[in-house]
Amino acid sequence: MKNDLTGEEWIVLADYLDKEDRVFDFWKKDKTLSKNTKLLRSAQRKFFQTARDIRKADKA
Repeated sequence: MKNDLTGEEWIVLADYLDKEDRVFDFWKKDKTLSKNTKLLRSAQRKFFQTARDIRKADKA
């Protein structure tokens, strides 16, 4: 299993998991909404791809 997430991606993913949808309000207030939303989408794609890879490996 590989970890492709950057440090920034880990941070925004952790913020999202901790605060859920409220995190978007925080990001809007500190003017990082656009950047962090892109990072979150990237982190989610990588996260779910890793989960798919793990499932495939478990079935093999």
